[in-house]
Amino acid sequence: GTLLTEGLVQPVLQLPYAQGEAWHFTSGPHSAWGDGAAWAALDFVPPGESYGCFTSVDWVRALADGEITYAENGMVLQDLDGDGDVRTGWVLLYMHIAQDGREAAGTQVKAGDAIGHPSCEGGPSTGTHVHIARRYNGVWIAADRDMPFVMSGWQSGGSGAQYEGTLTLNTAIVEASEYLTDENEISW
Repeated sequence: GTLLTEGLVQPVLQLPYAQGEAWHFTSGPHSAWGDGAAWAALDFVPPGESYGCFTSVDWVRALADGEITYAENGMVLQDLDGDGDVRTGWVLLYMHIAQDGREAAGTQVKAGDAIGHPSCEGGPSTGTHVHIARRYNGVWIAADRDMPFVMSGWQSGGSGAQYEGTLTLNTAIVEASEYLTDENEISW
């Protein structure tokens, strides 16, 4: 059988921070995990003008309802289908989540609940941010292909170059940029 079912639709997701906050969209579609994975990930940096590595006071929030099934070494996995198995159904990855304040494995969360604080924990990172990606039946779902990453109505698009890309809502188009400017802020 195929891992991806015909007619597969992304569940409704929201942006990984609170309504009314404006975070910076710093990386468009890029590798979800290491060098070989699909370009399934997007990066967001919390508000402010701070560069470098620190634990932010801001909260990364759940994209959807589900169970936190793993929370170690900066990585949080959230299972959306209720079976607690990250190899089946939709699973969300949140990366660089600081240990201090991070939700524990086994916790049920609702969309918008706090997951933890963005940091540089859990792998190579030049600055504090959250890296988010989607998996279905163990397969990374590219954010620049047939099934865009849609959060709070914002839809991802790629440019053919890793880390570049856009988020689009109606007529608003925001380009990913490593710089923290008004131009790459996204709020909802």
